[in-house]
Amino acid sequence: MHAQPLDLTRLWGEGWAVTFAPRPPAFCLDAMGVSEAAPLPDGLAAFARRSPLDGPPVLVAAAVLDDRWSVVVESEAQTGWVGTHPDVLEALTAPDAPACTVFSDPNKVQVVFREHGSPVGGLEPRSNRRWGHFGDRVLRSLRDAGFPDGHVTPEDPVPDAPSEGALALLAAQAVSRTELRAEHLQGPWLGGLTAKPYPAAP
Repeated sequence: MHAQPLDLTRLWGEGWAVTFAPRPPAFCLDAMGVSEAAPLPDGLAAFARRSPLDGPPVLVAAAVLDDRWSVVVESEAQTGWVGTHPDVLEALTAPDAPACTVFSDPNKVQVVFREHGSPVGGLEPRSNRRWGHFGDRVLRSLRDAGFPDGHVTPEDPVPDAPSEGALALLAAQAVSRTELRAEHLQGPWLGGLTAKPYPAAP
């Protein structure tokens, strides 16, 4: 029995991206094009003050998950989700740990990740369709989280989750071997604006 992940679709709607990286928050924001990171006194409430009409640059926020891992949140995708870009993912990896981004928008819910020095890999959580590079570590982590190695069947389903976004977050947490919990959303965050014109992942 696996713990249920947060249902970010219920919390934030259809448009969001969450990146897990084995790097400090300030490093993550710099890699994602934020030149002037600053504390966000209200944490993720800063997103609610922005209008879709604001356009780029867009707000990106990062926080500590544990003594190694950080989480980065995007809620605006006018220029594409920054955390899905292969160069960003590579910058955020460590030799022994991947960087991973899960994103949801009206057209798709996907997980993309990159192991250090390897091509990008990705999956659609509901169908378990996969593409790109999956190393042994990632395959084992997904299997341990309840995702089958091959096609989804009634006898070999993906884990149960309250939404596709929650299922995707479960897969991302498996890949990164870390966890985003409700208390992380309430703590101190660091954020800033980025205008990187990166397209969304395929």
